[in-house]
Amino acid sequence: MLLLECVGIAQCFADAIVMDNGDRLSGHIARLESGKLVLATDYAGEIKIDLGKISSLTSDKVMTVEVDKNRRLYGVLSGSGKQLRLRTEPDAQLVDVAPDQVTNILPGRVTGREWKKSGHINIAASDSKGNTVVNHGHLDAEMVTQREEFRVTAGATLNRASDHNVQTESNALGYLKYDRFIDAKSYGYGNTTVEHDKFKDIKLRDTIGVGRGHDFIASPRTNFSLEGGLSYVFTDFYSTPDQHYPAVRVALRYDHYLIENRLQFFLSSEVFVGLDSLKSSFAHTKTGLRFPLRDNFVATLEYDVDWDGNPPPGSVTTDRDLLFTLGYHW
Repeated sequence: MLLLECVGIAQCFADAIVMDNGDRLSGHIARLESGKLVLATDYAGEIKIDLGKISSLTSDKVMTVEVDKNRRLYGVLSGSGKQLRLRTEPDAQLVDVAPDQVTNILPGRVTGREWKKSGHINIAASDSKGNTVVNHGHLDAEMVTQREEFRVTAGATLNRASDHNVQTESNALGYLKYDRFIDAKSYGYGNTTVEHDKFKDIKLRDTIGVGRGHDFIASPRTNFSLEGGLSYVFTDFYSTPDQHYPAVRVALRYDHYLIENRLQFFLSSEVFVGLDSLKSSFAHTKTGLRFPLRDNFVATLEYDVDWDGNPPPGSVTTDRDLLFTLGYHW
């Protein structure tokens, strides 16, 4: 009896949904995704429900209803998949909201001015002793901060390797990018990168540029963005003449959960095409699979390719790294 009473109390403090076929569900509304209401439950994780098949809906707390991407309404949510209603104040009249005008439903009072932060740090290391004496270390980290119409991305990658105490790899890449959103998906950006690679004869390569970008897909399962613009490249070499030249920058980012919350494919690529000579072009690409573990820890199998159209004498155009990393994502 006590157990049933506890269950009843828990249901009193949950959002309640009744389907057209009479099924009853309880949990907490997490968001609206592609016309489906995502309900977070203790008994089945996240459940996606076709909004149009809901006969009645009641929230137990204030919700945020985004209307046409440019307006937010706040209140206790009720109604059905055909007609949503909000009570904005305890004694206020219900406000009708057409479901086809709703772009998202979020718990709490979300103003859009909140700071949103995400990022990761990944580490890989190996140390072989005996007949083979090889050491390798890898670190990459990124931080993304977004608020209202602007977004800042900062990150860095570092690789070190040696063979019998002779250094065989030494490179680092840092980047900083500022995005200013023009609308919900399009933005202008300014960015800069700083690179060092001893074995490519690069003492320091800086880029600075501006351009436009577009987030074609932005969802919990899939993200895809494409950027293009103009940059200027400053390269100081150890032994060959320095180069300064304009370039076209093209970058893309794509990630998709092949198995939801279990296996994610990702691709990140940035290409600089020299306008004075195609030989001065270069590119960085990361491709791989992420395996979420638990408590935000992630294992990653990653294949990195760095290409340089005009390597120094005795060097090849392409460097490749196959990495298995462990990291923390937030």
